[in-house]
Amino acid sequence: MSIMENTISMMESLPEADLLKIQNFTRKLFQCHESESTDEAVGRFLEPMSREDFMRDIEIAERQFAAGEYQEMGEAIDDICQELKI
Repeated sequence: MSIMENTISMMESLPEADLLKIQNFTRKLFQCHESESTDEAVGRFLEPMSREDFMRDIEIAERQFAAGEYQEMGEAIDDICQELKI
């Protein structure tokens, strides 16, 4: 028997509760992998940012928000979609 056949055979004999645990564990593994893949993809497009630069950007954003210089998320997404002709 192959490893796959052995695994399937073993899983067929497991109770439902154990199968659900396996399913949840597998889901968590894939979520972790998706996060790592996303981080890697974003890292190819964005330059690394120091803590000081990050905090400076946050302070600027807070001042802009307080001054009313912001756009609602839905409007921003609509603008991006129009720009990209999506």
